[in-house]
Amino acid sequence: GDGHPLFSRDCLEVELEVGGRILTLYVNHFKSMMGGRAKTRPRRELQVGRVAEILKERWGGDGYKGNFAVLGDFNDYVDGATSLSALVGSPHLVNILERMPEAERWTHFYNRGSEYRQLDYILLPKAFDARAGKPVPTVMRKGMPLRATRYTGPRFDKVGQNKPKASDHCPVVVEIPVAALV
Repeated sequence: GDGHPLFSRDCLEVELEVGGRILTLYVNHFKSMMGGRAKTRPRRELQVGRVAEILKERWGGDGYKGNFAVLGDFNDYVDGATSLSALVGSPHLVNILERMPEAERWTHFYNRGSEYRQLDYILLPKAFDARAGKPVPTVMRKGMPLRATRYTGPRFDKVGQNKPKASDHCPVVVEIPVAALV
């Protein structure tokens, strides 16, 4: 409505053939909070809402039972002011990071407020998640700068106090058995 594309970094739909079956990934990088969370929330809400519509159009007819995942940098966290409700609040999807202890779910470190938050997600449809055995993801933090002191494990060579670093986000990894694909 403002003359700009809805997605500054499009919702990438990727179909992977795995074991003769298709796994569809919806890879997202929603609007950042730069400029303030409240100010940028409406843009993220529109993006999240559009992804929810895409899922409904493609998977809603069969009760969201397909082989798909919604993932990426959602650039918001879940609380009473979240912009992510249309996805993380969906009765059809599960945020698999919720299986981890709350203190271990963080995927992003913001230095100014010493904030550790989950901004990165893997959402699976409930039926696919069940077929996959309700897998527990891993958050890889080796690339975090040393200033992220909550993480005390090994880091990549030459990671510094602030720079160099791999990112201010951590990759989220999950193993899905091929047998879970229908």
